[in-house]
Amino acid sequence: MLESTMPKIYDLIIVGGGLVGAGLAVALHGTGLTIALIDARKPSSDDPRLFALNKSSCQFLENLGLWDALAKYAAAIKDVHVSHKGHFGAVRLRGHDVAAVALGHVIPAYKIETALNDRLLALPDVTLYRPATLTTLTEANGMVTLTIASDEKNIRLQSAIVMGADGTASIVRDQAAIAAETFDYQQSAVVTRTRLHRSHLHIAYERFNKTGAIAMLPLVNNDYHECATIWTADNAKASELMAMSDAAFLEALQNEFGYRLGRLQAISTRHFFPLRMLCAEKAVNQGVLLLGNALHTLHPIAAQGFNLALYEVALLAEGIKERCAKKELFSITDLQNMIARSEKQQTVSMSVSHRLPQLFRGTSMLTSLLTQAGMTAFDMAQPLKKIFINRMMGRTGTVPRLLLGANE
Repeated sequence: MLESTMPKIYDLIIVGGGLVGAGLAVALHGTGLTIALIDARKPSSDDPRLFALNKSSCQFLENLGLWDALAKYAAAIKDVHVSHKGHFGAVRLRGHDVAAVALGHVIPAYKIETALNDRLLALPDVTLYRPATLTTLTEANGMVTLTIASDEKNIRLQSAIVMGADGTASIVRDQAAIAAETFDYQQSAVVTRTRLHRSHLHIAYERFNKTGAIAMLPLVNNDYHECATIWTADNAKASELMAMSDAAFLEALQNEFGYRLGRLQAISTRHFFPLRMLCAEKAVNQGVLLLGNALHTLHPIAAQGFNLALYEVALLAEGIKERCAKKELFSITDLQNMIARSEKQQTVSMSVSHRLPQLFRGTSMLTSLLTQAGMTAFDMAQPLKKIFINRMMGRTGTVPRLLLGANE
């Protein structure tokens, strides 16, 4: 394998060309920075994930100029309905509780990736290495040197700052010797699309049961009514669900979820995702900063993972743009201080994502009664609901301008 000798030098290197890394690269357009973006895979349309983006994340994509390309694929979430099978009490969160037309939107992940990729290809200040895999990362004299494997040759890149946005199994995190704590929920998610007999009315449902929860999220489909289905369950149950015929799975789904969406008609291909929480012990080591799932991977039950990542990207982009506009240099320490401003939102998002799966799995009568009473009381406490909704929408602590509309 051939290897370049002199490293190519950039102001910033981003490892990971997924939604977080690409989002940061697009957000930094116009700063004058030279950016290298390393992506291990080419864009594809086979990503089955469906993201429930809160209002702030949707505004972020709009502020990047991407919303026109995404709007026709974005299903509005006007209300959220949370319930617990076999128990009384429910929580209803409504957009009008916070004077919002919608609390967020559900968009297929690959549609966001396509819009970001189209924009990336038009940016002259971003050099895209794809497909390319990071093989080594070293730091010396204030510079980080990367070796990447691309097109049967090794390429050396160098920068004072490297962003690791390469996911839960982050090579950057490993190469930078940043330890991470993991928590295995002993659960997996089964993801599919469910055809409905009637409209979902833009309501997102979260229904807890003994082994996990079922989320039914509104989708856009011009041919028939459809929801995204994310069924989280303990590993044994999830494996059983994957082994069922489509008809048996649909019957099980109907029995567990109920008839709030009427008689369920059909499902599409099912996909299986093991669930665990990961939290890196620190965001920065020498010239490396972690972002997104490389920094913290969350349980999907509260749909906070990608929303939190975009919140952090917006904070970084805003801080870097301010420095560049003033023609000021910035260091990895400056970026660490920028990302530290997300601490309040991190605490909220990570706490909710971690505690919810365990809260509803209590088996004692006392636990069940307390949970039911708490849901009923919370649903009646309008001021508390408003605070909670704002926190879930990324409005805790510092709110970056990239997450706000023109009139906010």
